[in-house]
Amino acid sequence: MISLDALSQINRIIEHDKISSTYKFVLLKNTIDVCQRYDHLVTINKTMATLPLGLIIEGWIFDYLPFVFSEIRQQHRGGTLRKPVELQYEALFKDMGLSKETTWNDAYATIFTKYLTLELTDKQSKIMLRLAGEIAKTIIEMPMRFTGDNEYEIFQPHKTSFRNIPKNENFNREFLIENFGSFSIKKEHYEIFRYMGQSLYGSSTIARRWKEVTYTLNQYNIQLDDIDKMIYKSIFDDRNTAIARKYLPNDCYCVWSGKKLKNGQYDIDHVLPYSIWFNNDLWNLLPCDPKINNKKSNNIPSPELILKQKDLIIVYWGLYETKAPKLFNYQVKSSLLPTLDMKKTKYDIIETLCNKADYLIKERGFTPFKLNSI
Repeated sequence: MISLDALSQINRIIEHDKISSTYKFVLLKNTIDVCQRYDHLVTINKTMATLPLGLIIEGWIFDYLPFVFSEIRQQHRGGTLRKPVELQYEALFKDMGLSKETTWNDAYATIFTKYLTLELTDKQSKIMLRLAGEIAKTIIEMPMRFTGDNEYEIFQPHKTSFRNIPKNENFNREFLIENFGSFSIKKEHYEIFRYMGQSLYGSSTIARRWKEVTYTLNQYNIQLDDIDKMIYKSIFDDRNTAIARKYLPNDCYCVWSGKKLKNGQYDIDHVLPYSIWFNNDLWNLLPCDPKINNKKSNNIPSPELILKQKDLIIVYWGLYETKAPKLFNYQVKSSLLPTLDMKKTKYDIIETLCNKADYLIKERGFTPFKLNSI
């Protein structure tokens, strides 16, 4: 049951807490995302939920990237963010050849795509690591500390120093999860973020307040629709499915009906719809009869349908794993595997996928997709 006292506390933070930066909004936004999309990496006991700090850091890097690139202030004093953070962003922009003539959305797409596809150079990985360290320090010392009436009342970090992070690793989501520790929130807050998060982040709450504070911090010298685009990343859409076709054969079987599809005449379906889950990983891209894909649209495949088609799903996952092992295994580990345990079988991963579909249907209210509805 949702605690009304806990909900009231979160609403006070969003609407009435003293605000001198946008940090609290970005922290809340990314905590909601972890509670909803990465629940398999959350551990819960009777009173507390523990989440990976690395996923919050990842969210901050890309949420603030457009604002730093466009020099739009996100705090009361100084520049866009803390100077040590800005310096690492600037080093990254320079190394990637992003100049003042580059648009913010092109800069965002360039960096985000290289990060997602594991194409960062060694130098870029080192810069991103330093950036992550500075952002981790900012998160711990500022919004986590001062959100609520007392210090660390809502967010309780388990790690406060990031000096001993390995420097010889490729920088990616898995690395962030494994090396930056965790933090805890009360179980009642976790349940609110998980089951009511989209309402909290909607245009009437967190996103609205983020926009309002940004507008005020910049003394109204920016168009509100520009801020909207940066907050929602509405210009950048990473749902291109061409990468899946690189690894799938010309002749396939529809993942949902089993119908044979010849000569590449098939759609690539996002199993969990991109507009809802924002995931373009290979495991989420499977061949589908165009007519069925059209009828499925943004509906969620029922857990029963996923289980019925699990053997075919696993066949396609096997193709991806054979032809792009590094990318596929990395994506599965960060998106579907509890504790990044690659010893889990693909049938275990199917169970996690079913759990996410069940959550979207039962808790978020999305329409289930079943073959008998076709």
